[in-house]
Amino acid sequence: MILVQATPEMSSERDRATHEAWGGPLAVERYQALERRLRGHGWSREVLRGWLLCAEGGEVLSSCETYRMPSRIEGAPGHSYAIASVYTEPDKRRKGYAAELLSRLGECLAGTGDAQAMILFSDVALHIYEKSGFAARPAPTLRFPSLPGDPGEGVDELFPESRAAQALAWIPLPADPFAILPAPAQIDWHLERERIFSELLGRPRPTACGARIGSSAVLWSADFREGHLTILLFHAPGPEAEALLTCARRAAHAAGLPWTLLWKTPADRPWPGILLEDRADRLDSVPMIRPLDPRLRAEHWRWIPRALWV
Repeated sequence: MILVQATPEMSSERDRATHEAWGGPLAVERYQALERRLRGHGWSREVLRGWLLCAEGGEVLSSCETYRMPSRIEGAPGHSYAIASVYTEPDKRRKGYAAELLSRLGECLAGTGDAQAMILFSDVALHIYEKSGFAARPAPTLRFPSLPGDPGEGVDELFPESRAAQALAWIPLPADPFAILPAPAQIDWHLERERIFSELLGRPRPTACGARIGSSAVLWSADFREGHLTILLFHAPGPEAEALLTCARRAAHAAGLPWTLLWKTPADRPWPGILLEDRADRLDSVPMIRPLDPRLRAEHWRWIPRALWV
């Protein structure tokens, strides 16, 4: 078996196979077009790579993608790699191909010199990735019902998507031993997904992608496929938190989305009376990490906002 970095043509052809898992109601050709558009986004072009585990004769046994993100350990800069779209055809499963793919990929990435970790967001049984050295991290989700009203009421300003990069500057980085840092282009990648599904489903988009009160801020994107507003980043250590959350819930309501979701991080305040879910119980994008740097332990990864999801 050999590990192969996929060309754009290989990745597009691979979409024909992965349509079975992620294409949903879309026809294969439309699903391929959607994936090509996401790969064509500026952030994807810079950080995305496709990978294939192939038999000696060239047959694809398993595949995945990696997204390179800046990270730091005790202030030392490096990169971490988010693993996405791990896929093995049904007739090739239970033969260890996905585990072999991730093992070889880990060896390849560790050889780059500044690789600090591999992460992924699992929607399958966790033991599948635990066998490849990944460890699950806490995965609480807060679910808030949407609210009617003007999103701009009670905030200093709303952020249009043209100012998403500027808005990111209002979100301070944590003082944790390890952190993965979302880039401005990654925020726009989430908004590109919003644009795509708004067009596909004929849904109106929110008029803003975030808001600010003083030095506190929130950034969000609409997930029309799942039917909720997703808070990508949230920094509000003081009394502004409730007003910013109300703003997001009103933006969700205006876009016809019944829920606003926040992936809780250790710095977030408690919200009594709000529905708290554990994603590990439902196997819904559970964050997992495999350290590649000997200084890093899984428990060092504590700040896991939705902006890091791929």
